[in-house]
Amino acid sequence: MERRLCDETGVSRTCVREALRHLEAEGLVQRVPNRGMFVARLTVDEARQIYEVRAALEASMVRSFVERASDSQVKSLEKALQRVATAAFKPNVVAYSNTLVELTNVILAGADNELASQVLGRLRARMTYLRVITARAASREQREGTIAALTAVFEAIAARDADTAERLLKAYVARSASFALRLLKEIEVDEGAGERRAQGRGA
Repeated sequence: MERRLCDETGVSRTCVREALRHLEAEGLVQRVPNRGMFVARLTVDEARQIYEVRAALEASMVRSFVERASDSQVKSLEKALQRVATAAFKPNVVAYSNTLVELTNVILAGADNELASQVLGRLRARMTYLRVITARAASREQREGTIAALTAVFEAIAARDADTAERLLKAYVARSASFALRLLKEIEVDEGAGERRAQGRGA
């Protein structure tokens, strides 16, 4: 409730409403008529759609990066990849997720497509959520696979091979989607079982 949020944060109702409006636009909270705002739950189907958008847009942006990026932007991409590789094996999964965002931002800058940047920007919060939950669940072997996949994409970019870079990026996103969707399905099953147990105790 807005009043409670104002009391707990010490800010005005105007500020709370503006913050909730931004969170709603990013899909992190949802408005229920006559009940208020609730933290949104990312469903398996919503996650599938996000990964489909990512596969289409990010693959296209990788192709554009190959065609338009300067040599210095390719070097910046290499450095961003190195930061991802370093963060991948550390316990701070949020920091790891942030390095992946930085990597994408370098690609978008080199691709020189502001509209694509805006579309992916609107999905960023939900993409970060997916990255965090998958990073927490991923084994070391899976993280090594992620770095290997991204390295292969970079090598194709550095060779200015747009076809290969685009194909490998799509494969990387498909791999990420497969793991995330499987994980979300397991979470839904566990939550459903917990709700049934709670209902049984209530009865």
